[in-house]
Amino acid sequence: MKPLILHGHKRPLTCVKINRDGDLLLTAAKDGVLRLWRVSDGEPLGVYNCQRAVVWSCDVTHDSRFIIAASGDSRIFVFQLQNGRLIAEIKEEGPCKFVEWKQHPLKQNKFVLAHDDFGETVNMSIKVYKLNLVTNELGQGELIPQIVWTQRNYSSRCNQCHWGPLDKEIITSHEDGTINIWNSETGEHFKTIQAHKMAVTCLSFGKKRLLMLTCSSDQFAKLWDTLNYECIKTYETDRPLNACDISPLFQLDGLSGKNHIILGGGQSAEDVTTTTASEGKFQVLIYHIIHQEELGSVKGHFGPINALAFLSDGSGYVSGGEDGYVRIYNFDDEYFTDKF
Repeated sequence: MKPLILHGHKRPLTCVKINRDGDLLLTAAKDGVLRLWRVSDGEPLGVYNCQRAVVWSCDVTHDSRFIIAASGDSRIFVFQLQNGRLIAEIKEEGPCKFVEWKQHPLKQNKFVLAHDDFGETVNMSIKVYKLNLVTNELGQGELIPQIVWTQRNYSSRCNQCHWGPLDKEIITSHEDGTINIWNSETGEHFKTIQAHKMAVTCLSFGKKRLLMLTCSSDQFAKLWDTLNYECIKTYETDRPLNACDISPLFQLDGLSGKNHIILGGGQSAEDVTTTTASEGKFQVLIYHIIHQEELGSVKGHFGPINALAFLSDGSGYVSGGEDGYVRIYNFDDEYFTDKF
């Protein structure tokens, strides 16, 4: 597989996000730049002004109209995708680490965010916001943010926060290896799961969010059902993991489609200069989701892999690394004809 290699960032990647139609790619990095690319040929389409602070997370609505970004300077930005116009800027209490739109395609007027402590006066929190659309004096639409609820009743830093099945729950991952489940309407705490022995670095979901894949610095990835939050499968690797994703071609019957997950990570960034790329274990791993076997690996990055995402049609994937490069891979024909 010959990848498209995109070099639009000067510092490590933090997030890659593909829109629902599969034609647009968003990338965010520690250089404070949020970029838009065309997936088919890697053509750069735009840059969104996030005021140069590290952009930790981004998301795009299902209709590809609005982009939201979480910034390290304690701000949330909402842009119009097509023209790049900033339509909402929310000043938060601490550095914003993750943000995600509500999943209902007709009701994406809410988002969830997680921010860190700031000094001795601001405690970390998880919040759900509602955006109310109003028309200003110039006849332009503006989004007015309204806090629905704030939750500070947790002790370990939150790495990611996601909407659960049917948007009824908020699922958060934490540095102590736990996953917390919250009521999305009230913020009430439902459940705590001790998912891993070390920090849960990434959560990803299958179609309709009935399956959840987690990965951790403890070198394990786990598959969960989101009905009872029970662990179904465990995948053991030989490296700390930073990112994971489930193939959109996976079918719950396990008899059709592609039963694959991808995992990425590698030796921690501060140690990479002391080893070669092969020893650092910077490959993307492809595992069989049911049989828990490693099917193959794809090399390319010269540092840890920080972000992964399957293309919307399952024909390939995107990876973002500590080396500042984004790589778009399209699977060969053999991938679709092979029995795996």
